[in-house]
Amino acid sequence: MTLGILVNTDNYGDDIKGIAQAAVKKGHKVIIFFMDKGCRLATAGGIVSLCSSDNISMGMCDYNRNKMGISKEELPAGIVCGSQYDNAVMNRDADKVMVF
Repeated sequence: MTLGILVNTDNYGDDIKGIAQAAVKKGHKVIIFFMDKGCRLATAGGIVSLCSSDNISMGMCDYNRNKMGISKEELPAGIVCGSQYDNAVMNRDADKVMVF
């Protein structure tokens, strides 16, 4: 199973991390897509640690990243800066999608 997590707020970072880790522990794949204010969480310590998992992929809306004033250099390796197309692909590929 693949769990999609759409993050459009900079709240709930610990919850998102916990849910993603629990899903991976049960053998699931996780796709996280950041947009709007959620892009701020992509540079936060807790979320960044998820980048090292082989079962978690992360992307973000490059337009929103730029709008929030986050440089690409601030992002950890492994977070792909893309577009809303990547959000659509996550929604297509995920069996379930959670929105924060």
